[in-house]
Amino acid sequence: MQPATVGELEELLFKAFPREDAEAWDQPGLSVGDRGACVSKVAVALDQNVEAVLEAAEAGCNVLVTHHPPFIKGGPVEFGPAAQVQTTGPGRMVYEAARRGVNLIAMHTNADRAIATRDAFARQLGCTCDGNFEFLLDARREQFGTGFGAILLPDWEARPSLRLVAQVCLKAFGGDPRVWGDPERTVNRIAFLNGSWNEPELYDVCVRDGIDCMVVGETRYHGCIDAQPYLSIVELGHDRSELALVDVIEQAIIEGGVDAERVVKLACSGRNWWTPGTER
Repeated sequence: MQPATVGELEELLFKAFPREDAEAWDQPGLSVGDRGACVSKVAVALDQNVEAVLEAAEAGCNVLVTHHPPFIKGGPVEFGPAAQVQTTGPGRMVYEAARRGVNLIAMHTNADRAIATRDAFARQLGCTCDGNFEFLLDARREQFGTGFGAILLPDWEARPSLRLVAQVCLKAFGGDPRVWGDPERTVNRIAFLNGSWNEPELYDVCVRDGIDCMVVGETRYHGCIDAQPYLSIVELGHDRSELALVDVIEQAIIEGGVDAERVVKLACSGRNWWTPGTER
């Protein structure tokens, strides 16, 4: 049944990405809006920011569904227009969403743990998925159940090198990834970790479990240095590593009953930064 209200849309998203799969500190779901409001059109993007809100409103969408929520650690001290808000953060974005009638929904760490997300990353890199990475961190989690990250087995050639891994990542994700390790080192198993990972034990876990290369959104410089020469690392950029989640969320909305013609994938995703070699 097609969701008629914002609350019904939120419910169908929680069926695809259960609330209980989110981290304890995370607050997925509706953050700005009215659960009783009727859904006209739905915009999908990676981030909740002013650009996305304005683009959604211009497209006639009264709902914006993203991966990243408006608040990671607490909210702003003020909500207001650009001339009024003097602090950095999402204050003006929330103000613009409320003023323009754009309801904001985020599927964050609960969507990170989805099997559909892991499979999307495997397809993006042309690899076979050998389970979720979180299984290596927590033995209570099932290898092929829900969980953060993916263990990938490259299908490109018999003994791919780190150079080839980096080239595949460049083609699949864009941008200029930063690479640590010997370009000629053979890669048999890859840990794909979207987003930000700063846990000190992360690198030891990879080495212990036979991971040759970690492809990550962003991580610690000194951790990367200390991991050499045992673990090669390809750092994509936080947002570049998670663009596939926009497609995963969009597909969940359509499979939940929303007509595909009423779902708009915004163009602003993945344009938060650039390098001289890839200037947008």
